Amino acid sequence: MGEEGDVGPHYGRNAALVVAVMAAFLAVATFLSNEAVKEVITGETHRADTSAQLENNLLKIDVANGDAGLLRVLGAGSPQEHRAIAEAEQHETRIDHELKPTDARLNAQTKTEEHEADHANTQHVDYELAEVGLQVGIVIASVSIIARRRWLLGAGGSIATAGVVLLLVGLAV
Repeated sequence: MGEEGDVGPHYGRNAALVVAVMAAFLAVATFLSNEAVKEVITGETHRADTSAQLENNLLKIDVANGDAGLLRVLGAGSPQEHRAIAEAEQHETRIDHELKPTDARLNAQTKTEEHEADHANTQHVDYELAEVGLQVGIVIASVSIIARRRWLLGAGGSIATAGVVLLLVGLAV
């Protein structure tokens, strides 16, 4: 009978159905990969913005500390020493009650945004690897239709299954 007879009369149709299922998974992996890239870019943009705000806040702290120090030094021994000390204390109070809490909040926000961007990047890599597995699986399974070799369909299915596993890993991360 030969190898061609071993695959059965509906082999081409059944193999094409397997390829269609692989293609559907490939579409999902591609969509998720694109979404993950958008999340990485957006996350990095937010992190850069937060970092700029943090630098701005640190500059405000430095300026307020400098102003307080200057007021204390320049006011020492002058008739307006009490006023200079009061204004210096206002700067120090602003640092303690406004600028330092803002600094802490921005540092925490930067870390959160960094974690989110790293997570999205990890997902993106998983989805891209899933795409590769699914694409290679589709090609090998398609060749099996032309060559009418069941083992090629099995190999393509195995490779595509690895792609689906990577897709699931990306979803679970």
